Amino acid sequence: MSCPNKYKQIGGFYRYYTGERKAPIPTVFVGGNHEASNHMRELYYGGWAAPNIYYMGGSGVVKFGGLRIGGITGIFKDFDYAKGHYETPPFRGHGRASMHHVRSYEAFKMLQIRKPLDIVVSHDWPQYIERHGNTAELLRKKPYFENEVNDGNLGSPVNAMLLERLRPAWWFSAHMH
Repeated sequence: MSCPNKYKQIGGFYRYYTGERKAPIPTVFVGGNHEASNHMRELYYGGWAAPNIYYMGGSGVVKFGGLRIGGITGIFKDFDYAKGHYETPPFRGHGRASMHHVRSYEAFKMLQIRKPLDIVVSHDWPQYIERHGNTAELLRKKPYFENEVNDGNLGSPVNAMLLERLRPAWWFSAHMH
C-alpha cells in the first residue's frame, strides 16, 4: 500500500477474505489509494474479493437487483493518466503509488457505455461537484479545500467528464483528499 506508515496495519477485511465472516448484504466497491492495489490487480476485470463483496475492477458495469451500477477505480494524477498499467512486481517506489492512479483506458471503457446507469461509484469526487451543493458548509467543515475550490482543482476532471457524459441517477464517491 502506498500510504503513511501509521495506516500500514492489517484491518478486519482479512476475516471476510478468508470466509471467517460474511458481509450481511451484497457489497460492491471500487479501489482508491487505501487498498492493497497489488491484491486488487488480481481482479483487474472485477470479481468477488470475498463472499458477498464484489470488486468492480479497473472500471466496468454490473447489474444487481435491477440496478445498473458503473464504477471506476483509482485517484486522478495527471502525470500517470495517459500511461498504461506498467507496474510489475515487486512493487516499489513510484510503481507502488501509481498502481492506484486512474488511467485513460479506464475512462475510455466507461465512455463506451450507451445504456443509462442508475449508479456510478468512484473514489474521487468529480471535479466541480462542490458547485452542486452547499459550498460554504463544505468549506466550514473542510477549510483546507478552499484553495482547491477557488482554483477549480478540487476533484477529478475524469470523473467530471464521466458524470457529464453518463448522467447516472446517483453518483457516490469515497472521499476527497
